[in-house]
Amino acid sequence: MKFLEKQMLTNRQLADSRIDFEATIQGNIDFNGTFFVDGTINGDLKGRSLEKTTAIIGMRGKLTGNLFCTNAIIAGTVWGDIHAKSLELQEGARVIGDLYYESLEINPAAEINGNFIIAENAIEDAHAADAASEQEALRVLSAAGKYR
Repeated sequence: MKFLEKQMLTNRQLADSRIDFEATIQGNIDFNGTFFVDGTINGDLKGRSLEKTTAIIGMRGKLTGNLFCTNAIIAGTVWGDIHAKSLELQEGARVIGDLYYESLEINPAAEINGNFIIAENAIEDAHAADAASEQEALRVLSAAGKYR
């Protein structure tokens, strides 16, 4: 067993929550603690605001959506933007999206198709933009008479 496989197995066993390789989730997920993905998520994965959260996308993991967390370790595939204070792209990682980070570690075998954006407040800025988008949507719905 290679070092990366052993490390992923340990991370999987220590995770507070996990999606196993045969599972597919449709929709956004908010989480606390450590969240391990070896399955498929079609939606955003968000660590709760102002809490230390870690998302691990395992070698078989697939995320189609944006990722927001304090620490991110990617060994699988992400189709979306990643917002993390600490971001680690391991061997086999594939990211199609922009990376917003304070610290970054990239294995030479990782594949990235997107922009690298150093952000002092990667998480806080993402949550603020998310809240502003939600407020704008409510304003539009209210103006159209669809929300009261």
